Amino acid sequence: MKRPFVAFSTRVAALLVGSTLLCGPASALTEQYETPPEQDPATVLDGKQLGPGYAVLSPVRSDGFLRIFQLQTDLGVERIEGDGLLKLRLSELKVLVALEGLKNDASFVDGLKQAAMKPVEFVESTVTDPVGTAKSTVTGVGRMFSRLGKGVEAAVSGKGGSPAELARAITGQAHARRELAVDLGVDPYTFYKPLSQKLDETASVTTAGTWTVSAITSLLPGGLIVNATRQADNFRNLIVDSTPSELEERTATAFRNAGVSEASISKIAANPFYTVSEKAAMAYQLQAMPGVKDLEVIASKAGDADSRDLAYFQLRRVVLLETYNRTVSGLGDIKEVTGFPIAIRRDGIAAIVLPLDMVSWTETVARSFSAMHEGLAGLPFPPSGVDFLITGDLTPMAAERLTAFGWEITGNYPMPQGPVH
Repeated sequence: MKRPFVAFSTRVAALLVGSTLLCGPASALTEQYETPPEQDPATVLDGKQLGPGYAVLSPVRSDGFLRIFQLQTDLGVERIEGDGLLKLRLSELKVLVALEGLKNDASFVDGLKQAAMKPVEFVESTVTDPVGTAKSTVTGVGRMFSRLGKGVEAAVSGKGGSPAELARAITGQAHARRELAVDLGVDPYTFYKPLSQKLDETASVTTAGTWTVSAITSLLPGGLIVNATRQADNFRNLIVDSTPSELEERTATAFRNAGVSEASISKIAANPFYTVSEKAAMAYQLQAMPGVKDLEVIASKAGDADSRDLAYFQLRRVVLLETYNRTVSGLGDIKEVTGFPIAIRRDGIAAIVLPLDMVSWTETVARSFSAMHEGLAGLPFPPSGVDFLITGDLTPMAAERLTAFGWEITGNYPMPQGPVH
C-alpha cells in the first residue's frame, strides 16, 4: 500500500542517524523540548470549523499527542480531546440537526403524536452533556504516556440499564432505533445525550403502526444515509439485529477467538468509557488478526482506559493495527515494551502504529519514545528496524528526533472508512 507521506527520505534519515552516532546516543537529542503549537481550526479542519449547530473555537491546542478542541454548540462549549472524537461528534451533530428537521414535516409530527399516546416511555429524562471551557492541555492519552513503566492500573465500573429499555424492546422501538442509527452512520449506543434522545424520539414513530425506518429516512436530506459498502454488512447486521445482551455475548466470543483472557474480557465489558458497539468493533477487529500472537497485551491495555478520549484512542489503535496487518505488512506478535504494546512484524521490524494527531517534542513525548527506543533495543531479539506510523502530523523537531533513532516515519495515514472515525 502506498504511503501517503514519509517525513524524511532514506538519505536524510541516514545522515541524521550518522550525526547522532558522532555526537553520542540518541537520548542526547532529547535535552531540548518544545511547546506544542497552537493551530487555526480552519487549517486543521480544512475549512469545516463551522457548520450547522456548531463552531470549533480558536486556537486548537495539543499536549504533544492529541489535539484539544473547544466545540461551541447550543449547549455551550465542550472540550473534545482528539481528532477522532471530534469527527465522531461532528457526525453526530449532523445527524442530530437532520433529525430535528423532521419536525417540519406534518405527517411525521402526527406520527410522533400517535406514538406519544401509547403507554411507552420513549424519551429519557433530559440530561445535558457536561460542558466547560477548561484550558487544561493534557489529554487522557497524554496521561497514559506519562505513566508508561509505572504500572498504574485504572479502576472502572459497569453501567446499568433503564426500565424504559424493556418497553422499547417489546414494541420493536429498540430495533428501529438501532437500524435508524446505523443507516445514518452513528452509534445506536452513542454517549451524546441530545442525539440519543433524538434517536429515541424519532424511532418512536414506528410504534404508531404506519411508519418504518425507510419511511423516516426518506424524509431526510440526500447524502445522509451511509452507503452499505462503507461498512461490512455482517457487522452492520450484528449491531442492528442483536439486543445489547446478545451483542455483549457475541463480543465476548469474538474476544475469546482472538485469544483474549477472561480477565481482560471482563475488564472491557465493565469499562464505562466504551459503548457496547465499540466493544464489539474492537473484539471483531482483534478476531480478524488470527495470525498475530499475544493480542491479549493490547486488549488488557484497552480495558485499562480511564477516560473517554483514551478509550477511543485504544479503539482507533486496534482498527488501525488491523488495517496495517492486512494492507501494509503482516504482524507476528505483540510485545509489551516499557509498558506499551508494540507490534513486531513477521519480517522482524517493529511497527509502532498509533492514531496520534500532532506529535510535538515535549518532555513527555521525548521520555516516552526514548523509553520505547531503548526498550526495543533491549529485547532478546531486537527488531531490525522501526516503522513509526501515525494518523496525524509531526513538528519538524519531533520528526528530526524520531528519525535520529533510525525510525522510518509515516504521517497523515488515513483511518479506514467505517464506524470508527
